[in-house]
Amino acid sequence: MLSPITLLACLLTISSSALAATRRFAIEASWGSGAPDGFERQMILVNGTSPGPALIVDQGDDVEFYMHNGLDLETTIHFHGIEQLHTPWSDGVPGLSQRPVAPGAGFLYKWRATESGAYWYHAHYQSQVSDGLYGPIYIRPSRSQPKPFDRITSDSASLNALMRAEDNPQFVMVTDWQHVTSNELMAIQNRTNIDVYCAQSMLFNGHGAVNCLTTEQQRAALAPPFQQLYGPQGPLAGSWFTPSGCAPFNGFTQNPGPIDPAGLPQEVTGCRATDSQLSDFRVNPAEQWANFHLMSANSILAPVISLDGHDMWVYAVDGRYIEPYRVQGLQFYSGERYSVMIPLNQAPGTYTFRASHFGFNQLLSGYATVTYESDDSGNGNDGGSSGSDGGKPPSYGKKSVKHGGRKHKGSRGFDLNIPAFSDTASFGKDKRQSLSDAQAYFTYGGWPVSQNVIQLNETGIIPFPNVPPARDADATFIFQMSRFQAPWMWTVTGQAAYPAFPKEYAEDDPLLYFPNGEEAHARDLVVRTQNNTWVDLVFAVTDMFGPPHPMHKHSNKAYVIGRGTGNWTWNSVAEAAAAQPQSFNFDSPQLRDGYATPPSAGQPVWLVVRYHVVNPGAFMLHCHIQTHLAGGMAVAMLDAVEHFPEIPEEYSIDRNGT
Repeated sequence: MLSPITLLACLLTISSSALAATRRFAIEASWGSGAPDGFERQMILVNGTSPGPALIVDQGDDVEFYMHNGLDLETTIHFHGIEQLHTPWSDGVPGLSQRPVAPGAGFLYKWRATESGAYWYHAHYQSQVSDGLYGPIYIRPSRSQPKPFDRITSDSASLNALMRAEDNPQFVMVTDWQHVTSNELMAIQNRTNIDVYCAQSMLFNGHGAVNCLTTEQQRAALAPPFQQLYGPQGPLAGSWFTPSGCAPFNGFTQNPGPIDPAGLPQEVTGCRATDSQLSDFRVNPAEQWANFHLMSANSILAPVISLDGHDMWVYAVDGRYIEPYRVQGLQFYSGERYSVMIPLNQAPGTYTFRASHFGFNQLLSGYATVTYESDDSGNGNDGGSSGSDGGKPPSYGKKSVKHGGRKHKGSRGFDLNIPAFSDTASFGKDKRQSLSDAQAYFTYGGWPVSQNVIQLNETGIIPFPNVPPARDADATFIFQMSRFQAPWMWTVTGQAAYPAFPKEYAEDDPLLYFPNGEEAHARDLVVRTQNNTWVDLVFAVTDMFGPPHPMHKHSNKAYVIGRGTGNWTWNSVAEAAAAQPQSFNFDSPQLRDGYATPPSAGQPVWLVVRYHVVNPGAFMLHCHIQTHLAGGMAVAMLDAVEHFPEIPEEYSIDRNGT
């Protein structure tokens, strides 16, 4: 029998199927020279840009996504958060759903947009997403889908403005950026035996700059929770950050050794500031609200996102509506998406968008701007409604990249505004200063400037509508997550690292095609589940000062039902909930496809998610920090393996979907 949440999704999909269309989309991945933060390096471009073009479809549409591999390496494309209901061969994971696509070849991915909201596509071969192979996806909701905006306001005019804003979103793809390619980074880690846990800059929609702080500025920016690490009695006493803001590479941050910090290149530890283009997002105050899909394409870092002087109403998480939640900042981890409505109730001007990493591994912030403008300014969204003159923002003589909207003909025959990556304009200012008099909510180190700042607390996220999971689970899998044999190698099961270099696990014999082979029965790397069962996944992190691990399960979403500190000592969630009922939420848990383990802060931590096995296929469960995934932090999930679907002829093992 279908679970309530699956039944709801099916009904919404059916209701839009009469208006569904087939949307065809094509990209080419190729190497090119780029300098997104002012430092030139080789990067992967998608149709000549990074991020790649946006894929915009309607809920219920059939998608045909063709990727031509113009690289000199194998690759695949994964559609992050797309559940791939009944299409597991299009999930884009080498060794699970396909063989990697050879240089010069192509692959046609076909799937149905069963859910609405913000998603993204990216490379899923080794760590190529870190080189620029990614882009946004937006699935417009069915007209019959319930929406939560009346929880924000009861005023009819403002409610109508919110509905218009939902039809006119902008993408904000935040990415940490390194000055070496992903393959070069892997070689550096292997050679030095060091987990390189930092980046050189933070990008908004592919644009940013390198910021270099003096030692005094670093001391002032370091968040209070981390200051004690460097105190006289702290484990990092006598050491300090590198010029690039990396925490010191020593026996405390790197184990087991020995390590070779002297072997790290200047591209990792050094810092040379740049004055390159920043992204500028244009909004029209006459529209009352701006709608942003915040998407974390970060490979390592977990920044706090905020907009000076503005509240944000979070209304969807990982594509699904929630009970709206008013915040002034939120920390988001790799792969996560937060959809926010921002009231445009401030004075005309330009405001600073901040992405400030909060974590002891690095001090790093990145910036963009948001500019109020009126319809007659000549720089606004083509489809924006007319309104009062908001005034042009001042020009500061520094280039920025303008982001607005453009008209898109929807399949239903009406005009919609969709996000676009646009041309340059002359707006911007110093990256570490607010361009208006508005108060910044967070410091360079990601710490709130006062106790009055409202930051998102994940445990307060409630799905809309709220359909709780089953009260009991049929199976439980307990993972002991930690480093494994080297500082840069990682494990989910505690027993083995999932191979990614030099070849992906089972890439020649994908487990969807060979579910009974030897590799499909490797208990340290593969989990096998039964159809129509509820499964609990327990992530027990044993590293005492390990980072939060943003776990991502491919296919359908999972409920985050529990989290806590200390060792996991129980055989089941029922036992744990009886012992610590305050650590669990079975009535209104958040439902998402990404979930970060709690910060460890010197003791073990754990996280529990529950999901319903309703989509037979071979899927991956992994940490979305790219160095952790490349270092082995993954397992294969063979969901409902006894009910694997018959594979269409065009997707047979030597075919490419065409």
